[in-house]
Amino acid sequence: MYRVGIKSQFTCSHYLVGDFQEESRPHSHVYTVEWSCSSGGLDENGFSVDISLLEATLETILNRVTGKLLNDFPFFQDKQTSVEYFAVFLYDQLVGKLEESGFDFKRVEGSEIRIWESDSARASYQP
Repeated sequence: MYRVGIKSQFTCSHYLVGDFQEESRPHSHVYTVEWSCSSGGLDENGFSVDISLLEATLETILNRVTGKLLNDFPFFQDKQTSVEYFAVFLYDQLVGKLEESGFDFKRVEGSEIRIWESDSARASYQP
Protein backbone atom coordinates (compact mmCIF):
# COMPACT_ATOMS: atom_id res chain seq x y z
CA MET A 1 0.00 0.00 0.00
CA TYR A 2 1.28 3.44 -0.91
CA ARG A 3 0.28 6.57 1.02
CA VAL A 4 1.03 10.19 0.15
CA GLY A 5 0.01 13.27 2.06
CA ILE A 6 0.18 17.02 2.20
CA LYS A 7 -0.17 19.62 4.92
CA SER A 8 -1.13 23.30 5.02
CA GLN A 9 -2.19 26.05 7.42
CA PHE A 10 -5.00 28.58 7.16
CA THR A 11 -7.16 30.76 9.36
CA CYS A 12 -10.92 31.00 9.55
CA SER A 13 -13.49 31.60 12.25
CA HIS A 14 -16.57 29.95 13.68
CA TYR A 15 -18.75 29.80 16.75
CA LEU A 16 -20.45 26.88 18.44
CA VAL A 17 -24.20 26.93 18.92
CA GLY A 18 -25.17 26.34 22.53
CA ASP A 19 -23.67 27.06 25.91
CA PHE A 20 -19.95 26.67 25.24
CA GLN A 21 -18.72 29.86 26.98
CA GLU A 22 -16.17 31.69 24.78
CA GLU A 23 -16.58 29.09 22.02
CA SER A 24 -20.16 30.33 21.53
CA ARG A 25 -18.85 33.69 20.29
CA PRO A 26 -17.18 34.14 16.89
CA HIS A 27 -13.47 33.41 17.16
CA SER A 28 -10.74 32.25 14.82
CA HIS A 29 -8.25 29.42 14.74
CA VAL A 30 -5.07 28.90 12.82
CA TYR A 31 -5.89 25.46 11.51
CA THR A 32 -3.45 22.90 10.19
CA VAL A 33 -4.92 20.44 7.74
CA GLU A 34 -3.32 17.17 6.68
CA TRP A 35 -4.72 15.19 3.76
CA SER A 36 -3.49 11.74 2.87
CA CYS A 37 -4.49 9.27 0.17
CA SER A 38 -3.46 5.66 -0.33
CA SER A 39 -3.57 3.24 -3.21
CA GLY A 40 -2.46 -0.30 -3.89
CA GLY A 41 -0.49 0.57 -6.99
CA LEU A 42 1.27 3.26 -8.94
CA ASP A 43 0.17 4.98 -12.14
CA GLU A 44 2.15 5.27 -15.38
CA ASN A 45 4.18 8.10 -13.80
CA GLY A 46 5.12 6.08 -10.74
CA PHE A 47 2.67 7.97 -8.46
CA SER A 48 0.05 6.55 -6.17
CA VAL A 49 -1.60 9.98 -6.29
CA ASP A 50 0.06 13.05 -7.80
CA ILE A 51 1.11 15.21 -4.85
CA SER A 52 1.03 18.40 -6.93
CA LEU A 53 -2.61 17.65 -7.83
CA LEU A 54 -3.44 17.22 -4.13
CA GLU A 55 -1.65 20.48 -3.29
CA ALA A 56 -3.46 22.46 -6.01
CA THR A 57 -6.83 20.99 -4.97
CA LEU A 58 -6.23 21.76 -1.30
CA GLU A 59 -5.13 25.31 -2.10
CA THR A 60 -8.32 25.93 -4.11
CA ILE A 61 -10.56 24.71 -1.29
CA LEU A 62 -8.63 26.53 1.45
CA ASN A 63 -8.92 29.77 -0.53
CA ARG A 64 -12.71 29.37 -0.25
CA VAL A 65 -12.67 29.17 3.56
CA THR A 66 -9.67 31.28 4.59
CA GLY A 67 -10.82 34.37 6.45
CA LYS A 68 -14.46 33.27 6.35
CA LEU A 69 -16.98 32.40 9.08
CA LEU A 70 -17.74 28.68 8.82
CA ASN A 71 -21.25 29.18 10.17
CA ASP A 72 -22.13 31.05 6.95
CA PHE A 73 -21.56 28.00 4.72
CA PRO A 74 -24.75 26.08 3.83
CA PHE A 75 -23.17 22.79 4.98
CA PHE A 76 -23.21 24.06 8.58
CA GLN A 77 -26.77 25.43 8.62
CA ASP A 78 -28.02 22.37 10.52
CA LYS A 79 -24.69 21.20 11.94
CA GLN A 80 -22.36 22.33 14.68
CA THR A 81 -19.15 23.91 13.38
CA SER A 82 -17.13 21.36 15.30
CA VAL A 83 -13.73 20.34 14.06
CA GLU A 84 -15.23 16.90 13.33
CA TYR A 85 -17.86 18.31 10.96
CA PHE A 86 -15.26 20.68 9.53
CA ALA A 87 -13.19 17.62 8.58
CA VAL A 88 -16.20 16.12 6.76
CA PHE A 89 -16.86 19.44 5.01
CA LEU A 90 -13.27 19.76 3.78
CA TYR A 91 -13.12 16.12 2.73
CA ASP A 92 -16.30 16.41 0.64
CA GLN A 93 -15.06 19.63 -0.95
CA LEU A 94 -11.66 18.14 -1.77
CA VAL A 95 -12.99 14.93 -3.30
CA GLY A 96 -15.58 16.88 -5.29
CA LYS A 97 -12.92 19.23 -6.67
CA LEU A 98 -10.63 16.31 -7.58
CA GLU A 99 -13.42 14.52 -9.43
CA GLU A 100 -14.41 17.78 -11.14
CA SER A 101 -10.85 18.03 -12.46
CA GLY A 102 -11.19 14.61 -14.09
CA PHE A 103 -9.24 12.60 -11.51
CA ASP A 104 -10.66 9.10 -11.02
CA PHE A 105 -11.00 9.01 -7.23
CA LYS A 106 -11.91 5.31 -7.40
CA ARG A 107 -8.14 4.66 -7.69
CA VAL A 108 -7.79 5.89 -4.10
CA GLU A 109 -8.30 3.03 -1.67
CA GLY A 110 -8.18 5.18 1.45
CA SER A 111 -8.15 8.83 2.33
CA GLU A 112 -8.05 10.79 5.56
CA ILE A 113 -8.36 14.41 6.60
CA ARG A 114 -6.89 15.62 9.89
CA ILE A 115 -7.58 19.10 11.12
CA TRP A 116 -5.68 20.57 14.03
CA GLU A 117 -7.41 23.57 15.64
CA SER A 118 -4.52 24.04 18.07
CA ASP A 119 -1.19 22.44 18.85
CA SER A 120 -2.93 19.88 21.04
CA ALA A 121 -6.43 19.39 19.59
CA ARG A 122 -7.43 17.71 16.35
CA ALA A 123 -10.10 15.63 14.66
CA SER A 124 -9.95 13.42 11.63
CA TYR A 125 -12.35 11.94 9.11
CA GLN A 126 -11.79 8.79 7.11
CA PRO A 127 -14.81 7.48 5.19
